[in-house]
Amino acid sequence: MNKASKIDNASLLSLFMFTVQEYDAITACVPLPTKIECSSISDPLGLRGSKIEDIEMVWTAICVRMMLQRKYFSNSERVQLKKLFDIAETDSRFNTKAVGDLRKRLKQPLGRDIELMLQNGNDVQGHFSNIEDIVYGSLLHADYDRAMRLQAIPNHARLHALAPFVISREQIIFRFRDLCISAEVPTLARIDGDKAAVLNLDTSRGEAKEVIGSPYWSNVAGHDADVPEVVDIIKALPVDDASAILAADSFINLLLKKPLDIRSLTSAVCQDSLAYWGDFEDASEMIRSIPQIGAASKVAHEGGTDYAQVKLLPHVSNAWITSTPQYLTNVYQLHLEKRRGEWKVCGIVRPCTN
Repeated sequence: MNKASKIDNASLLSLFMFTVQEYDAITACVPLPTKIECSSISDPLGLRGSKIEDIEMVWTAICVRMMLQRKYFSNSERVQLKKLFDIAETDSRFNTKAVGDLRKRLKQPLGRDIELMLQNGNDVQGHFSNIEDIVYGSLLHADYDRAMRLQAIPNHARLHALAPFVISREQIIFRFRDLCISAEVPTLARIDGDKAAVLNLDTSRGEAKEVIGSPYWSNVAGHDADVPEVVDIIKALPVDDASAILAADSFINLLLKKPLDIRSLTSAVCQDSLAYWGDFEDASEMIRSIPQIGAASKVAHEGGTDYAQVKLLPHVSNAWITSTPQYLTNVYQLHLEKRRGEWKVCGIVRPCTN
């Protein structure tokens, strides 16, 4: 078992910022209706008269939040808010009064507590205990006793009790996130390295990592290509794919020239995309920022045969070949469309950064 890394307080705050980014992205996919987010204590759900499907959607959104929030309220977690508040109150970058106010709010988010009475006469007291039953009884683990307690009361009753509490905790998380932003706390830094991150999608093929001529791609399962192999690949390309690669190569070379040949560039792109390209300066700057640019020989045709996507790779000092399906990072993509039998460029997609 790997031991947890020892990290300093500044890194813990950055870790919190990273996790909240993920929390925000995930919960955005399971949003709560506005009437739930703004509900009152007297009518915490605001769902009276709603369809059962709507209530179940809200329950799903609440369950997702309960799972994701656990790390901010559990004593064993590094980003537990109480620990982070301790750090923030000794950090001169923070508004200590604002942090203190959050600490007070954390102790009793709603100013009242709950008790669920079960059919057998037993009770489950407190928001936290009820959330732990749900999280440990079915969502993250399969605790038998907790699962049996879940069976004793319908989900909609727990929803009525817990939705305001979970929403209140989310507000505290986001409020502390905002305080961290004001204090200029950065999120986690990316891992530095001189190689591309690669996801091998079929290790059973056993292809060795023998890319040497382009060290940046040495994580790839593949090997350096010699001239005969490159010639054979070009000869084997479908005519349409070869034409798309030539059109992409020509467009890239036009963007690398100074001054830009606007007439030729305009002719090389789809006419209905001219507003996207503007004066081509941004596209030229992007292409110039890609060191030792190289185009992949495999052309994709997502959208149909009249559409082509050509991958542009950085740091290709020597051609290389692979027979293993792999997901490559830091790859640009040139999009082309066939217009009157000719490939025209319609856009450039930057690499995903998250």
